[in-house]
Amino acid sequence: MEVPADTRSRIVEALSQIVSRPAAENLLRRVLVASKGKVSELGPTAWVSLIEGPLQRELARILPVGRLLPPLQTLVQELKKQAQPPKEPQPPAFSTVEITTEYFRLSDPLVRQELLQDLARAEGVTGVVLQSRYGLESRLGGHPSELTTLLGMAHRLLAHKRGYRLFYTVLGEAQVVLRPFEQGWLAVLALKEANLGQLLYRLSNVEAATEDVKRRSS
Repeated sequence: MEVPADTRSRIVEALSQIVSRPAAENLLRRVLVASKGKVSELGPTAWVSLIEGPLQRELARILPVGRLLPPLQTLVQELKKQAQPPKEPQPPAFSTVEITTEYFRLSDPLVRQELLQDLARAEGVTGVVLQSRYGLESRLGGHPSELTTLLGMAHRLLAHKRGYRLFYTVLGEAQVVLRPFEQGWLAVLALKEANLGQLLYRLSNVEAATEDVKRRSS
């Protein structure tokens, strides 16, 4: 059975949720070279083995992601189905796969609270901090308030030196994910055993609404 021509691009898109696109392309290229695999010759089963094996191990060297990212899990499931003779005609894979970005209008204080509450409800999350043009808002639980100052300093340093999309570290007993957000930053703190892959995926799919976005949705 023929593999969709966009399998490679979908892997790059999934990896781009946690690293820059050039880094994602370079990561996949290294895995293909190390595995001596030619894209044109890879069938569904070979792609599954590559994603679940060398690619996941290489990704774990960059970030402690315990399991496949959700988009890669979806792709692996589709490839496994393609490797089996279909019992009946199946709808196109993309008809049921949709990655949706959520937009939050930060000028509305209720919307900002909704964003904090939404992220705070995720499994394993112990704190959320939002710094925007409208001020600093947080749900820190048992974390010290001084932590917000440390996060702000980390954001300014990263943004000034090289720019960044996502930053991950461990502070004490907490995992911390920090990202630029509108004119400020957004940070989520979680237990060490929390699912980092799900957390990174969730945090990378929320954005501040712009006037263009609001006009399109009206």
